[in-house]
Amino acid sequence: MSKVQLTFTSEETNILASKAAQLGYSVTKYVKLLVGREVLHELEKYPTYQLSKKATIKIDKAHKDHLKGKTIPLKSTSDLDK
Repeated sequence: MSKVQLTFTSEETNILASKAAQLGYSVTKYVKLLVGREVLHELEKYPTYQLSKKATIKIDKAHKDHLKGKTIPLKSTSDLDK
């Protein structure tokens, strides 16, 4: 997690405080909301794909095997050839 410090003019602060108050938020929470919306908007630009039924079944089996302790950690990609 990162910490960001912002400096606003008095006018900007008044506008942010007014908008935040309408939602019952603090200015900090309102600014986080605005940033979160922008991040979500950017993420929506990336395409998403539906997994095939076959891939979903394989992933579910792999996850169950992992939970049962049937998997081993890899130290490097060369371990895949073993």
